[in-house]
Amino acid sequence: MIQIDELKFSYRGHCVYDGLNLELTDGALYGLMGRNGAGKTTLMKLIAGLLRCKEGRISVDGMKPSDRKPEFLDNVYFVPESFNAPDIPVIEYAGSYGMFYSNYDGDAMLEYLSVFGIEPQAVFRKLSAGQKKKALIAFALALNTRLLLLDEPGNGLDIPSKLCLRRLLSEHVRPDRTIVLSTHQIRDVADIVDHITVIDCGKLLLNCTLEDISSRISFHIDDKAMQNSLFCERTAAGTVNILPYSESADSGRIDLEVLFNACISGGKKFTEYLQKNNGTKKEV
Repeated sequence: MIQIDELKFSYRGHCVYDGLNLELTDGALYGLMGRNGAGKTTLMKLIAGLLRCKEGRISVDGMKPSDRKPEFLDNVYFVPESFNAPDIPVIEYAGSYGMFYSNYDGDAMLEYLSVFGIEPQAVFRKLSAGQKKKALIAFALALNTRLLLLDEPGNGLDIPSKLCLRRLLSEHVRPDRTIVLSTHQIRDVADIVDHITVIDCGKLLLNCTLEDISSRISFHIDDKAMQNSLFCERTAAGTVNILPYSESADSGRIDLEVLFNACISGGKKFTEYLQKNNGTKKEV
C-alpha cells in the first residue's frame, strides 16, 4: 500500500507538486499518465526514496521511503528510462546486485533473458539501448519485489519486445505486489493495466480502476459529436464520444488515449463528472 498525503515538492525553483494526495493499493498494475514534465518520474523517485519530499507524507507499507531502511530497499525496485550499466556481463551484474534482495530468483532471471532474446553472458557495453533496457527489466522482474516502478519501460523496445513485456508484466501481478509504470505510449499498456492514474499541473485528475471507469462512462464512435457527450475527439476510426454510462447502451471499449486527453483538456466538466458519479453498475 502506498499512501501519499499533501505532498509538496519543488525542483530548482519549479513547483512540481503542491498538496498531492494519492493512494495506490496492492495487487494492481497502475498506468501512471501525464504530460511531458508533469512529474511522473519525480513521483516514482519520491516513492522509491531516491528523492525526499519537502512537505507532506509518503508511506510505502508503513515505511518512509527516504529513510532507506533495509526492509524497504529489499522490496522496492525502480527501473529508470535510461541507465549506465557497468562494463560486465548481464548475468554477472544480476548475480552481484541480486544478492542484496532476499527474493531474487536466478532461474527466473535466465528465463526472462531468454524471453527477451538476451544472452546471459552478453556484456552490457556491447548491447543496444533497447537490449540494455530489456536486460534491466528482466533483472527487475527476477527480484520479486513487492513494489516495482518502471519509468517508460516501452521506450526503445521493438514491437515483439513490447509484446513480451506486456505478457511478463501481466504474469508478474500478485495480490501482494504493486506495479506502477509511467508511459506516454498509452496504447502499449492498454491491455495490461487495471488502474489508471492521471496527474497534471501537480494535481491528481484521475485514480480509478478500469472497471470503475466503465461503470461511470461509455465510449461510442460516431461520425460527429453527440449531443450528450462529455468529451469527444476525432480519430482515424471516427469521432470517439465519451458519454455518461447508460445500462441500455453498449459501453464500448475504453479508449485510454481519448480518456487521457479528456482528463487533460476536457476541463472540469469531465473530471468532476467522474468524481461525482462514482457508483457502479446495477446487477441485472
